[in-house]
Amino acid sequence: MADVKRKNQAPEENSGEETRAKGLSRRDFLIGAGMAASALLVAGGTQFAYNLPDVAVERLLQSAVAGGRDAKHFEDDALYVITTGTGAPLPDPLRVGPQAVVIAGDQLLVFDTGPGSTRQLLLTGLNLSSINALFLTHYHSDHISDLGELMLQHWANAGATEPLPVYGPTGVEEIVAGYNAAYRLDRGYRIAHHGEEVVPPSGFGGVARSFDLGSDLASSDMVYEAGDVQVIAFNVDHPPVVPAVGYRVNYKGRSVMITGDTIYSDSLIQHAMGADLLVSDSLNHKMSQTVSDSTKDVDNNISSVTEDIQESHIRPEEAALVAKEAGVKKLLITHVLPPVPELLINPFLRDARDVFSGEVRMANDGTMAKLPINSDQIIFTELLR
Repeated sequence: MADVKRKNQAPEENSGEETRAKGLSRRDFLIGAGMAASALLVAGGTQFAYNLPDVAVERLLQSAVAGGRDAKHFEDDALYVITTGTGAPLPDPLRVGPQAVVIAGDQLLVFDTGPGSTRQLLLTGLNLSSINALFLTHYHSDHISDLGELMLQHWANAGATEPLPVYGPTGVEEIVAGYNAAYRLDRGYRIAHHGEEVVPPSGFGGVARSFDLGSDLASSDMVYEAGDVQVIAFNVDHPPVVPAVGYRVNYKGRSVMITGDTIYSDSLIQHAMGADLLVSDSLNHKMSQTVSDSTKDVDNNISSVTEDIQESHIRPEEAALVAKEAGVKKLLITHVLPPVPELLINPFLRDARDVFSGEVRMANDGTMAKLPINSDQIIFTELLR
């Protein structure tokens, strides 16, 4: 298994599908701390609360830090998929920029690195120096803007001795070189401060691993293989962005397809065929148009942007059609556009659920799907809620 430091939560299976975290979750810790503080206020007044004994401070800090350091989630041999960023460029207080993480065997693979995603990834408790590779789907800013921070954490988090391999279609060399240059001064500061033993100079930054799938929308190729893990890249249609790709990860008979940003095409069905889980970009066009219409008189670009993006993103019901035609077991919606409160999740997904008889779920930051080998199960857990 990958060298991971994980949340102190163990999955508990309910009806073979749903899990809730055991142990001390971040929310449980905060609630418990709040209840303890309230009790102290009642028992000893505000003065005691403002002057907690050192032993109480130490235990609270230890609990807060240790809350993400347990590997029980990942003890079973399985394909694990975690959506560590489920938002899009429009601001959403509950979602950061797009990212998915796949853990299989000893491989820890990251897909895209949207704004804020590195922090969410750290909050899962995963050891970022254990990342084997990053895969970029395309070069829109909301999919690459945390690359510098991810490379920094990969290096400085636990002293990686080799740079982060960054896979992507043509153009990835320019992206990686730019971030390496932008962080070069910071590299010097950290080496001078912490020393080469803590932050080995050889582990700084990233190294580009480029591939070219050509212009044929049906084109695909295996771009990464390690043991039983295979990563297949395939072209997607994300106008006006070229190139743009999605990825399929296969591991011991289980598989997940990550669409990246795309509109509907038969190529999606082709490359999702027989996959267990489809993680799909999705834009609810009717809701996006409502936002556009209601902001026409606002002095910014929201109206134009929310109308234009409809040309570039798949509808929930179209993602459901891909899942249905490809025989996928479950559909997980991410890159949520427009941002919606929890009350509107069902309306957002309603048309998709009319098309696809399997489970359609909207991902949260920290949603984890566990796909055990030699099984048809897909078990969901929320790591950050």
